[in-house]
Amino acid sequence: MMCSMRLFQKRIQTAALAAAVLFLSLSFSISAQAALRDDLNTLFQENANQNWSVLVYPLNGGKPLYSLAPERKLIPASNIKLFSGAAALLQLGPDFRYETKVHLAGARTGNVWKGALIVEGGGDPSIGGRFNGGDLTETFRQWAAKLKLDGITTIDGDIIGVDDYFDDVNLGLNWDPGYREEWYSAEVSALSYNDACIDLIIRGEAKAGQRASITLDPPTSYLKIDNKVTTASSSKNVQGVRIERIDDAKTLRVSGSVRAKRTSTHFASTPNPTLYFVTVLKETLEREGITITGGAKDADEVETPDRNSWNLLLVHRSEPLERLLNVCLKNSQNLYAEHFLKTLGAEMYGIGSYTVGAMAVKSVLFQHGCNLDSIYLADGSGLSRENRANAQAFVDLLRAVERSPHAALFKSLLPESGSSGTLKSRMKDTAANGRVLAKTGTLNGVRGLSGYISSRNGTTYAFSMIGNTSTRGYRITQIIDSACALIAEKG
Repeated sequence: MMCSMRLFQKRIQTAALAAAVLFLSLSFSISAQAALRDDLNTLFQENANQNWSVLVYPLNGGKPLYSLAPERKLIPASNIKLFSGAAALLQLGPDFRYETKVHLAGARTGNVWKGALIVEGGGDPSIGGRFNGGDLTETFRQWAAKLKLDGITTIDGDIIGVDDYFDDVNLGLNWDPGYREEWYSAEVSALSYNDACIDLIIRGEAKAGQRASITLDPPTSYLKIDNKVTTASSSKNVQGVRIERIDDAKTLRVSGSVRAKRTSTHFASTPNPTLYFVTVLKETLEREGITITGGAKDADEVETPDRNSWNLLLVHRSEPLERLLNVCLKNSQNLYAEHFLKTLGAEMYGIGSYTVGAMAVKSVLFQHGCNLDSIYLADGSGLSRENRANAQAFVDLLRAVERSPHAALFKSLLPESGSSGTLKSRMKDTAANGRVLAKTGTLNGVRGLSGYISSRNGTTYAFSMIGNTSTRGYRITQIIDSACALIAEKG
């Protein structure tokens, strides 16, 4: 009996000790989190010129670790890609492939096709060199090979591009016209080639003062080049390269100066991506030995043969959507995000427009438990300064994706701190190195970062930090990175 009593007392003492340890542990944890919140408050509230919307939420539930005006609507920049990208993944699936169809309209006589070759765009943003080892015309050469395999060596007619899968609004709402030559402001079309851009390879000559050489890739007559780039005498005199559209946008004036014998590649968006597509296609077919008697035409500008006369030649399928999403989210490729937005509108409601696409994005995410009624989507990429969103909406989205079958895939598509994409050079020497998977956002006076943080104690947080400022945006980036480091170390 005495032995049993002692055993009972010992168990009580053990239980009491465990309870005390747990209490102390919880008290320490609560105290540590309170200290962390104080540190974060100091960071985010140090400057009156910055407006913030911040929310940090543990994925396993509970209360937010930190919040600061989570409902405040701000300009989110490229964080918007999380909405368009996630909606595309959830609705279309990672294996979705875009289709571009090539038709022949008319009739065949021997090796001659009397009629038009018609390319029908399906919204694919990826035709070009990105998935062909940098070879910009490989896809078009494959199409030429198909024609020759079928015994057709002459097209006695036009090459016509049909882009009706999307509407004809090629730019997002109030995009800055000063960006129009830039790759990140490329025009949107259901028939798109080489990211709707042309590559300019510029090489300085041997002697200072000589005109630099400019080569176009792909080689095309679609745009003319007004070359005013000179070779600099030393690195101190290098002015860089400026590209401007002039003469109804069909001429690129390229100015500035470059180093002697140094080569660099620059990118310029093209007007009318549909016409650019069929122009390069025609030129490539001709180089491959296919005679074209007609011209390259946009279907919006010519009378297109009746669809009943079309004969399907081939269907080009894109890489799976997950690979396209990787380009969009890791590299912050605007054009892909715009295509995803309009594709959702076309697939769900039959209208590939910005307005209907935004409605489709919200509808998809609402079905997954994410109410976006309070935000405004002006485009799919975040380039428009008319976009409005808050940290609460982004965290709701991230938590919704976490509940989906695509959670692991979605995380793998995001930039990783100190390692990949637009976060490759950020947070390298901090506790956040390798612990942040998130989408960046950058415009003048705007910085944002939304995604996931894994702390050293094993807790994973969904977070969003959006800052708008009337002064220098780089300070916002510093604050965001410091906040991520604090959470990774102490969260």
